[in-house]
Parts: sequence; structure tokens; C-alpha cells
Amino acid sequence: MKYQVLLTLPLLLAACSSNTEVYDPDSGGLRSVDAITYDDFSEASQILIQSMLESGVLDAPDLAKHEDGKVILALEDIENYTSANLKTKVMTDKVRIALNKTGKVLTTTAVKFGEGGPEDTGTKEVRGQNDPMFEENSYNQARTVRLPDLSLSGSVIKMSAEEGRTKESVVIFKLTLTDLRTGLAVWEDEAPIGKRRTKSLFG
Repeated sequence: MKYQVLLTLPLLLAACSSNTEVYDPDSGGLRSVDAITYDDFSEASQILIQSMLESGVLDAPDLAKHEDGKVILALEDIENYTSANLKTKVMTDKVRIALNKTGKVLTTTAVKFGEGGPEDTGTKEVRGQNDPMFEENSYNQARTVRLPDLSLSGSVIKMSAEEGRTKESVVIFKLTLTDLRTGLAVWEDEAPIGKRRTKSLFG
């Protein structure tokens, strides 16, 4: 009996222990009908980035561009119309990184529309730096910070339905590019992500 108890104890401890491991979030993770996850943001971002690039909007000849041929993009907050506390910056960051890698776009961190102000405050603060400890300030020249040509805005909306043992949810991610010179939307698209869960007969 004593020997049997000793054999059982390690099995009980193993069953109660938890295991944490590192995984690549871009390779797929937990998908939930109720929650909006990183995978939802990642999938929607890829769809919308591809749509934007394939549209050719960034190559349009009538689009305002700077001497180097690149478009300056400012980011707006993505409006969250769901009841969840979403970190929508995950999506704007993914889009910004992808667009910067194309070589066609530069994103400004000195200008941001919406709440919170610009992501980077150093551009403005360094121009007021006159402490004698520092070298002569050559940044305080007027009209050296580039204004954006385009702004990127967006929204997230979630709709749910349930019937019997089946529950569905659709999360609609939408992005819009606006030409700040004209105020016109030059591109917009949406990426609906649908999820469904059916409960088993046994709960």
C-alpha cells in the first residue's frame, strides 16, 4: 500500500502542475468567439495591407508626394465600437511597419490626429532646447518638419448572434486613407473576421 501511494503522488503532482512555453503569435494562437484576439488583428491587418497595396493608391500620379517620391502618412486612432477594451494600436503599428517597408511611404510620428497627441514629442521639444550644456541648437529652424499627405483612420465593430447550441461573431475591421489636401477618401476597405462555436450535447 505504501509503495502504491508513492507511485500515485508524482502522477497527481504532474496533473496539477502548469506548463508555460514560448510560441510565435504569428503562427496562430487561441481563437475565441467572445473575445477579439491578437490573431484577429493580425489576420485583418494582412488582408487590409494587401488590399491597399494592390489598389495602386500609393502610386497614383495625382497624389501629393515629396521630392523623394514618398508619401508622408499620419496615423489616427482606430475607433473601437465594441464593448471590449481593445488595444487598437496593435493594428496601426502592423500597418505602419508594413507600409514603411514598401519604400513608398514614410510615417510621421510628430503629427497624430485624435486623442493623445503625437507618438513622439521629441521633434517639438528639441527645438526649444537652449541649455548651454548642449551644442548649438540647429533644429529650431522654421518649417523643417514635414506635414503629412495622407491620414489613416479606421474602426472596429463586432456583431454576435446565437441560436441553439451555435454562437457566431463577426468582427469588422475597416481602414480609410484620406488625402489631406482634398479631404477625400482615396482608399478604404474592410476585413470581416467571422468565428463560430458549437457547444457539444454534453455541455
